[in-house]
Amino acid sequence: MPMKIPSARKLMYQTGAMSDTTFSDIGVTNLVKDLSIVNRRGHDHTDSKGVPYNFRVAVTVYPQALDGTGYNVTANSDDLRTTIKFLTVPDNWVAKNAGIAWHQARNASMKRIGVKKDQLGAYAKTIRYNWDESATSFKAPVNGIGIAYAGGTWDTTKIFNAIDEDGFTLKLLGAGDDENDTIAGTDINALHSYLQSKATVLPDSNEHVSDVPSDRSLLLSTKHGFDSDADEVALLRAEVQNVQDNPPYDEFISSDTANDITEKTEAARIVMYPSRNAGGVSVVFNAPYGMFQMIGVHRDVSGDSNVLDSLAYSVEVLDIFPMQG
Repeated sequence: MPMKIPSARKLMYQTGAMSDTTFSDIGVTNLVKDLSIVNRRGHDHTDSKGVPYNFRVAVTVYPQALDGTGYNVTANSDDLRTTIKFLTVPDNWVAKNAGIAWHQARNASMKRIGVKKDQLGAYAKTIRYNWDESATSFKAPVNGIGIAYAGGTWDTTKIFNAIDEDGFTLKLLGAGDDENDTIAGTDINALHSYLQSKATVLPDSNEHVSDVPSDRSLLLSTKHGFDSDADEVALLRAEVQNVQDNPPYDEFISSDTANDITEKTEAARIVMYPSRNAGGVSVVFNAPYGMFQMIGVHRDVSGDSNVLDSLAYSVEVLDIFPMQG
């Protein structure tokens, strides 16, 4: 079921310093953490069954810092162009089912050792995820005078099992691990790991029917009355069987630790000219699991603007609903 939209649903932030030549990371926003801070109650990445939430958000980036100062422009401001990409977890069935599967697996493991849900911490009923590594540093929302909220403790969930008794956290993006080998990492890609737990479509999905039916099947000949000779029937059948039998997406194998499913999706981007967009630029997109990353660059015609300024941005949560997959 949809999550109730919190009363305090608009948040203010400041990006990290930006590059003037190439796209650089300017911050990962964890709305689940930040809504918990400003509303003074725990919020979750998933519902009580592990179904991830999708957050519909409106983000506005302003051509100024939180204190109201503008760009430190040393280039011609008419030439200066700021581009920001908004990156999210893939909004597909793998991301949805991975959340459900890991939620069920965690509950099953606790049940085996006799731990009941009411024995868990108040905020441990669902899994808290990392972004793309165990040491993800999330942006902090700021209050009305531009000071970051102190907040509380936001610890991500640790999973324990017989294979990895030291435990590991779950990330949503970044390289996976080949689970046919010894696992050395402390953060496991939940989506990549989920695909390793299930059978996948083979490249030749109809390979098992390549030898049958027989080219000279008496039953089929009697039933359908082949007009062509056996050689032509065999040729046509082979052509039909070989069409569209390969998956249209990146074939998944355990050793492919950088499969498409481990990569970030560009959900939106903005292009802003400080001399023309004094009021800021807004964009609306969905953020699965309630997290997104911003990468940005300040460029001018020469490709080296000498502008590295951080920018203020706001996030308003418009809706929260279960991922469809």
